Amino acid sequence: MISNPKNDFERLFGPYQDGYCFEIENCQIRRALNNRVSKHGAGLKSAEFLLYKAKSNKQIIYIVEARTNAPKQLDSYISEIQEKFVDSLSLFIAMHLNRQSQAELPEIIIQANIASLDFKMVLAIEKYPDDLLSDLQDKLRKALIKTTCIWNIGFDSVIVINEKSARKHGLMNS
Repeated sequence: MISNPKNDFERLFGPYQDGYCFEIENCQIRRALNNRVSKHGAGLKSAEFLLYKAKSNKQIIYIVEARTNAPKQLDSYISEIQEKFVDSLSLFIAMHLNRQSQAELPEIIIQANIASLDFKMVLAIEKYPDDLLSDLQDKLRKALIKTTCIWNIGFDSVIVINEKSARKHGLMNS
């Protein structure tokens, strides 16, 4: 389970093997950077957590943003989620490359070969209807197209799921 859930939905994520989850939203380096950039009128956004998984010969970092709902008007919502994914990916890579402190990153993640890591950007929305997931996913994928191209992340690695799907993906308690 993540240690600082903001709501009941976030409490459902995990439990994860020790050292495989990094709560990027609550890390000290993000707070310090946010203090620096906020002086210039900017803010550093982040997803809730990063989750390391090894499957076969693949190492995957899931960047997970959890929401309890989504508004009917999606433009600003998608823009906010896009910013969280881009900032989280950038901060993680900066930390992994030791451009920012690695002190808070779990050892298994530090040891991962960044060149061969796969990334999945997962937006989990608690009570989102199954029939609306693909439309929101398409919009989010389009918003993240530059980022996925720059980092050679598959277009299908941007995923929008609801609580039921999150359980199937093994992201939360059954």
